[in-house]
Amino acid sequence: MPDGREPMQIRTVESIAVIPAAAWDACAGDDNPFVGHAFLRALEDSRSVGARTGWMPRHVVVEDGGGALLAAAPMYVKGHSNGEYVFDHGWAQAFERAGGRYYPKLQVAVPFTPVPGPRRSSTAWSRSPSARACHRCTSPSRTRATRRRWATPG
Repeated sequence: MPDGREPMQIRTVESIAVIPAAAWDACAGDDNPFVGHAFLRALEDSRSVGARTGWMPRHVVVEDGGGALLAAAPMYVKGHSNGEYVFDHGWAQAFERAGGRYYPKLQVAVPFTPVPGPRRSSTAWSRSPSARACHRCTSPSRTRATRRRWATPG
């Protein structure tokens, strides 16, 4: 029985093509086609995402000690806030006027779609405390979250 101490690896990948479609889709389920391997792969293959558009894939994956995919989320390095449906241009400008550097940022999201639904997925999150923690960390509301929000489930 998993007890939260099983070995796991968290890493990012620069293309969804390196993750087997069946493994990704086992995590994603079939409720939301926009987080499915085929849709995300089509965005990459068509160059709708990449350096040119400012949506550079860095999908986060969690694997067990044997390399099996436990959890995943579509994630992108962004140098702007274009193509998002929660605009933070004002926050970015204010932060930069105050001397901060808002970009680049990591965005757990599906590019160019306002469709609601989960953006992180897992095959084992209900069985493993470690996987549940990873599941919480990839919540889409974590882009500019406070320390308290990071610790809050959901």
